[in-house]
Amino acid sequence: MDRAAVWRASQHGVELQVRYEGRYPQDAPSYTVAVGCAVSRDGNHAAAARDLRNFLTPAPIRDIEGWLAELSVLVARRRADEFEDTLRLTAYASRLAIYPADVARDAVLQHSWHFWPTCRELERVCEAATTARRCMVAALERGPDPEPPAYRPPTDVERARMADLVAELFPVATPAMRETAPDGATIE
Repeated sequence: MDRAAVWRASQHGVELQVRYEGRYPQDAPSYTVAVGCAVSRDGNHAAAARDLRNFLTPAPIRDIEGWLAELSVLVARRRADEFEDTLRLTAYASRLAIYPADVARDAVLQHSWHFWPTCRELERVCEAATTARRCMVAALERGPDPEPPAYRPPTDVERARMADLVAELFPVATPAMRETAPDGATIE
């Protein structure tokens, strides 16, 4: 879905550059994401951000509860009474409802769970999968990166002023040092 989000932004003339940086340990589902928003000046950032926010749409609670019910028959878990099962289902569904629909579904059904996952385990998987999209939307809302300033070489007046400041701050130049300055430079 992240590639689809980048493609969708390109339809608005906006080029997103997403870079994933892994962290130790390698098997952890967490990583950092750096997103650059290098664009042509005629790109429509507002429309691209609006479209990419759609990639963050959560699933209905009913769907999430169905996925959790399916997970409960697929993995090992401790026995509980009906009240506890209902409470667990509601608590997990409400926490998963803040993540995009495809991310929540993948975390519950596509991720390899041997035992019933804790809320923290599910949140880690969902956060890792959602971070790139959130960074893309934030980059689009910031807009294009500013142009770097154009630097000009210093003028002779500015060079003389800097030489005076250096001489004032470091008055230890001896006559021998002045005579052996490299490449005709003067030390005053």
